[in-house]
Amino acid sequence: MRVIELSDDRAGLEAFVVIDHDLFPVSAGGTRMLPDVDVQEVARLARAMTWKFAACRVPYAGAKAGLRFTGGDRSTLLATYKRALEPYREVFLTGPDMGTSAADFLEETDGPPPLWAQSHEGLGMDDLATGHGVKAAIEAALVHRGRTLEGATVAVEGFGKVGAGTARACARAGARVVGVSTVDGLLADPEGLDVEELLALRERHGDRFVERGRQPMRPREELFELECDVLVPGARPDSISRSVAGHLRCAVVAPGANVPYGPGAVEVLGERGILAVPDFLSNSGGVHLYESVAPNMQPEAALPIIEAAVRESVARTLATSDELGITPYAAAFREARDYLARETGAGRELLDELFPT
Repeated sequence: MRVIELSDDRAGLEAFVVIDHDLFPVSAGGTRMLPDVDVQEVARLARAMTWKFAACRVPYAGAKAGLRFTGGDRSTLLATYKRALEPYREVFLTGPDMGTSAADFLEETDGPPPLWAQSHEGLGMDDLATGHGVKAAIEAALVHRGRTLEGATVAVEGFGKVGAGTARACARAGARVVGVSTVDGLLADPEGLDVEELLALRERHGDRFVERGRQPMRPREELFELECDVLVPGARPDSISRSVAGHLRCAVVAPGANVPYGPGAVEVLGERGILAVPDFLSNSGGVHLYESVAPNMQPEAALPIIEAAVRESVARTLATSDELGITPYAAAFREARDYLARETGAGRELLDELFPT
């Protein structure tokens, strides 16, 4: 693992890039721009990117960047950060993540922006690609349980980059979105929330839109107490702790966030018969946006291709899990590990480090 520190006292730049391994010459991962982001969080996210790229059979090393921003001139700080990254542009590719957007990384061009930087029906394609991927993962998990997404109830943690895209995709597929949360609180309704209305409120009020919904705002932690078919954790790491896993009232967990399962949580969910979809599969739609569709493709054509790729990978993993009598996580790690070994010739010691047993 390699950590690159980027600093500029005059501009207030405090940033770091974590490259998880050197098995491939190029690494990739988004830039997370938050006031409290730290190297430990970014290192965990870089490892998750290693799993995601290997599971998607993409020859990049996992990486991630953290950029601390506590206020001030955001555009100047981002410009300083991007200049500091220039010496590493041959080895580290980055783009949007929590706290950043596609516009922050778009180079000036004469023609239309590439697909990943476009918007479609009011949402960014990076958000939609991941959200539609999560929706496809949910479909695969429910089909595995003999059910369908139509008529299913879904609760979404976070209504930002990924959560909004997931909620819209699920609602349009016939699901009932019964709860959405932000850092400010929770809106819940067992009869289903109006996702388009919530998107309009978010546009005007940001995360505090939960104060203006038709339903009374509740503490955000109560999202994990809702009775639903599917829970979509979509915030910071470890939101599904062992304790939370012991009290969830759902059949499927399909993460929009990276590393949402805390230590022991996956095992508790398995013991309770809750299907825990590996996060690096369910939220891999962003990888497919860059790798599986042409940059000049129209959003309407690209999103079904992205969905199909995620749906197939989740279905295959769940079938392997059943066949071998192992957890979905173990099945996904097995396939991702085999890809890295085959493509790079990596030894067992390094693979054991990259993929937990």
